[in-house]
Amino acid sequence: MDRGVSMPNLLEPKVYPYEVLAVTNRERTKLPKDVDRTRLESHLSPGSFFKIFGMNIQAFDRLPLWKQNDMKKKANLF
Repeated sequence: MDRGVSMPNLLEPKVYPYEVLAVTNRERTKLPKDVDRTRLESHLSPGSFFKIFGMNIQAFDRLPLWKQNDMKKKANLF
């Protein structure tokens, strides 16, 4: 392991622009290989996340799963 990289940094998902992550049609969207398809929102920058969802990731994670899924569908991140 590289001594310059701490463990929490290794566990954080890579950040991508919203345009790369958005699913805009019914066909399978080509996503980068390291993207977790079930947690597309986790690959957004904090600023993009707030702009899209109107809250930070911590507040979003406290919402019930059905509400998270509904918001992700409206944002084309489902």
